[in-house]
Amino acid sequence: MSRPFDDLGDWVGHLDEERPTTVALTLRAPVRRAQSSGAGAFLGLGDDGHQYWFKVPGNAQGNYVLANEVIVERVGNLIGAPVCERHLAWVTPTAMTWRDYPVAPSSGRLVAHASKHVSGAVDDDAMAYTRRDDNSRRQASLLALWDWCLGDDEQWLYEAASSSSIWSYDHGLWFTTGEGDWDTRVLQSLVGVDGSFRSPPAGLNRTRLHEVADRLLTVTREELLGAMSEVPVEWGVPTADLEAMGWLLYRRAPAVAQRMRDLASPKHI
Repeated sequence: MSRPFDDLGDWVGHLDEERPTTVALTLRAPVRRAQSSGAGAFLGLGDDGHQYWFKVPGNAQGNYVLANEVIVERVGNLIGAPVCERHLAWVTPTAMTWRDYPVAPSSGRLVAHASKHVSGAVDDDAMAYTRRDDNSRRQASLLALWDWCLGDDEQWLYEAASSSSIWSYDHGLWFTTGEGDWDTRVLQSLVGVDGSFRSPPAGLNRTRLHEVADRLLTVTREELLGAMSEVPVEWGVPTADLEAMGWLLYRRAPAVAQRMRDLASPKHI
């Protein structure tokens, strides 16, 4: 059944071409490069006293992986999925003199993506510990987010201090486009793709699956455009493509909601 704003044309021209960039912190000092990161991610200390994993524009995977990070975290928050806190951060030319800095230095400061470090967490590419902490609910939300945003390259953190509570991080390759690049044409081809998680764990919270399905059906155009507006203009992602991304997520939401309801049926739980 058709809904208001199902047409891509309903999204065109609704995102500010000159939207302001809100930067929350500045990289004070780089610490170390990630052991394995195609985008050259590195741990650094922010001027707020917290550590973050930084990804900078111009990295080997391209700037769209940075846009993916912003978008997935923002829409994950809309449905209550446990995604690592992220901010935009300034990186100054002084910080770029670090010997392990992943791209060629620039003469001016730039806007980077910063994902807050979860102290003591263990990373794993398997979704596990469903019966610990509140993971039966957290993982139900993550499976919805994975399907909605066409997840790829599983990256989970298990927080040791909270009984292995799960977090999702590193969303650069989501939207199933290889190295993260997409445009309006690519997004149009992804609307009907079933992005279901390949091996859902047993023990998911059935109530939470229904709750997240209900939320997907109430996500508004304004909420999605608000999420898109947080992608900095400095990263060079065309406004038209961001509007198309909002439209993609809006169009995918009903089918994802139904798959969550199906997953909540007794034969799956």
